[in-house]
Amino acid sequence: IQVAQANHTGNMGDTIPPMGAMPYNWTLPVAERVKALVSVPVATVGRVVSVEAGEKILEDGAADIIAYGRSLMCDPDIALKAATGEPIRECLNCNKGCVDAIQNRKYISCVLNAENGDEATIAIKPGEGDKKIAVVGGGIAGLEAARVAAKRGYDVTVYEASDHLGGQIVLAAAPPRKDEIMRSVEYYEKILPGLGVKVELNHAATAEDLNAADAAIVAVGAHDVVIPVPGADSDKVVSSWDVLAGKVELAGRVAVIGGGLVGTETAEYLLQHGCEVAIVEMLDKIAAGESETILPLIMSDFAEHNVEQHVKTRLTAITDEGVEAVRTTEDGAEEPVKIACDYVVMAVGSKANAFDLDGVTVPVTCVGDCSGERTADIASAIRTAYHAANEL
Repeated sequence: IQVAQANHTGNMGDTIPPMGAMPYNWTLPVAERVKALVSVPVATVGRVVSVEAGEKILEDGAADIIAYGRSLMCDPDIALKAATGEPIRECLNCNKGCVDAIQNRKYISCVLNAENGDEATIAIKPGEGDKKIAVVGGGIAGLEAARVAAKRGYDVTVYEASDHLGGQIVLAAAPPRKDEIMRSVEYYEKILPGLGVKVELNHAATAEDLNAADAAIVAVGAHDVVIPVPGADSDKVVSSWDVLAGKVELAGRVAVIGGGLVGTETAEYLLQHGCEVAIVEMLDKIAAGESETILPLIMSDFAEHNVEQHVKTRLTAITDEGVEAVRTTEDGAEEPVKIACDYVVMAVGSKANAFDLDGVTVPVTCVGDCSGERTADIASAIRTAYHAANEL
């Protein structure tokens, strides 16, 4: 008997909860009660993320079998790797590629697994001779490129200008309920040493570094942008990235410009730190790209803290008193809006970082955020990096 909750109420987050919404092993207490009453084996499922957690359940006699759902999409070789000791790519419970796809009747995938759903046609190829590969940037795209290149048998070095790996994932882990996203970085920290990948922290790659290799993959990410309106250079204007990185601490009333994923998560972070928040968004919906299983949690948090949501509203200026904007009404007219605040947080997107290729003579491929005009999400970063490294 597999004990699970599967009485869908319209939002699959009730039965397949996203990260941070429910405790780990959340259905286990019910499985234990069933096990006490029956003689057949009982399986438990539901946020048993790690093999170690599963082993503990078995050792405690709480269940006889550990079932994995989303985890097997993230890494279908859990059983094999548990036997060999190879690090397992653990599910983030983000629900982005799997549960959201089920709800919207779309192709199911996993944001961390570039092969997922295409296993018959996509696999890591054997390497073509001895090659040295330089990877510039230790964010999620650079780390995946390093993994794939090393799996092919190449000699790989990752150059990271900061003192830590993870790039924007570190920022993404700061808001409430999101710390589990760091499992994506921890996976690479576990697997890359065993693959012989050398990681150079506090090392901004030079042309000399790249030319010492046979090919280079550049994954230098992106930077956040500021809307160039009057007053944007004011001391009261700060970056959402700096807020999430803990570089600035805000208090009082804050206007967050941009209601996308970064803006809404920054707003939740500010609420957690005691701020009053108003969100200004040009579209007609807040958090338009968020998982449908996570969105209700965000909206509940906003309702509890009386967050103002100014949709269809465009920022026009920043003043000593706050922000000025125009709102598009139902009949298409524009009306002025003034929002008093102590600080303004810019969360209006990002732009690809440029990398100076002057003097570089080896072939270079850009992946992740810096690979095109539009910056990437985790799934795109993983896939561009996987395929680039697989073609070296």
